[in-house]
Amino acid sequence: MTSLGEKSEDISISVNILIKEEDGMYVAHCLELDVVAVSKTPDQAQREVISLICAQVDYAFSNNNLNNLYHPAPPEVWTEFFKCKEQIARKYKLQSGFKKSIESILPPWLIANTCQPGKLCHV
Repeated sequence: MTSLGEKSEDISISVNILIKEEDGMYVAHCLELDVVAVSKTPDQAQREVISLICAQVDYAFSNNNLNNLYHPAPPEVWTEFFKCKEQIARKYKLQSGFKKSIESILPPWLIANTCQPGKLCHV
C-alpha cells in the first residue's frame, strides 16, 4: 500500500471522453472536467483534449488546488457517452511542467476511456 506523499506507478486518474462530429469538425469532451477541444480529425481532437486534461491535472496537483479540478459535464453529455456500446481505454503518462515541491503528489497516469459515436459505438 502506498502512503500519502509516496509515489506509486499504480496511481492514476481515469476520465471519460466523448468524441463526436459537429458541423464538419470533431469535438472531444472530457466528462469529468468539462474540458472541450475541437479539431478537423477525431484523432487530433483527442490529442488536444488529452493535452488540456494533463495541463489541468498538473496545475491542480502542483498548486494544491484539487477542489477546483472536477467540474462534471452536463447530464445530457454523460447520457450520450453511456449509450456507447464500446469504449477504448488508453493510458497516458502524466509529467509535470511545474516546479514541484516534495509534498506535491502528481499521479503518474491518466487513463482515458474514449467513445466516438458512429465509429466506436452505436448511439
